[in-house]
Amino acid sequence: MLYRYNVMPKTKISEILNTRARTLSAEIIPPRNGTETDAVYRQIGALKNVPVDFISVTKGAGGSLRGGTLPIAELIERQFGVASLAHFTCRDYSIEEIENALMDHHYFGIKNILALRGDPPDGQPDYFQSKPNRHEYAWQLARQIRDLNLGRYLVREGYDTAPRAAPKSEKRKGQATDFCIGVAAHPEHEPLELAVDYLAKKVEMGAEFAITQMIFSAEPYARFMEECARRGLKIPILPGLRIATQKSAAERMVKKFGVRVPQALVDALARAQSDEEGRRIGLEFSRALCEKLLALGAPGLHVFVMNDAATAAELLRAFRAG
Repeated sequence: MLYRYNVMPKTKISEILNTRARTLSAEIIPPRNGTETDAVYRQIGALKNVPVDFISVTKGAGGSLRGGTLPIAELIERQFGVASLAHFTCRDYSIEEIENALMDHHYFGIKNILALRGDPPDGQPDYFQSKPNRHEYAWQLARQIRDLNLGRYLVREGYDTAPRAAPKSEKRKGQATDFCIGVAAHPEHEPLELAVDYLAKKVEMGAEFAITQMIFSAEPYARFMEECARRGLKIPILPGLRIATQKSAAERMVKKFGVRVPQALVDALARAQSDEEGRRIGLEFSRALCEKLLALGAPGLHVFVMNDAATAAELLRAFRAG
């Protein structure tokens, strides 16, 4: 017996990027385990009203204690009618666990995956040390997702084959998935050529679009795009933005993520006499940056939402009809 349900067609982000002159999107973070869940629904509602073209949902690194990426991504599509992008990190999981988790996404109808290595949890400097049966790099995760799209699945030793050490390259045939693969890009990584090498490897493994780490200046994006063009990389690369509204937050981003925040912005936030003034300064700075990025040919704008979805929505709304 065939069971048929009235399910809204799932949209690939590659299709959105190919059909829109400019996309607007945002990234939200699942709430900490045990905290209020309604807050994330309010954030999604605020972004839907912009309206945004898609919403991405982060995946916490090991130890972060933020579950919910998959169900929130599914809820964004089913309940709010907005395309979603589920972050997927690989450093914490064996390749078998990764395949199982990707099948969970497949069964839920999630089409869009952002393939990431994963950020190290605070206080774990050895996080990126090589581990057995784990991916070391995001391109390896992209390759595993591409394999599923080609109907290539892991071999279970002693079940699919005779008891022996099956070559890692051996795959068994199965039903092909239909994931759209996104990846991260790092315009401020030095040397620049190596940063583009990393992206090129991900594209070789099936990446269809990229989102940059948070940037606060148009210049690194311009340099990165020029080098990508020189190398023949043509996938859409969305600039990732975060609205800094407090001096302490700006300084924390420099320390935690290694991004470059213009001193002029830090100084302006330091002079703010109220939260509202800091919000205005951050919005004005981000709006000017967005205009520069779009003038450079950015295919859209992607804003990282922390706790203030209303401010992110206000920024994006300014460019909705532009």
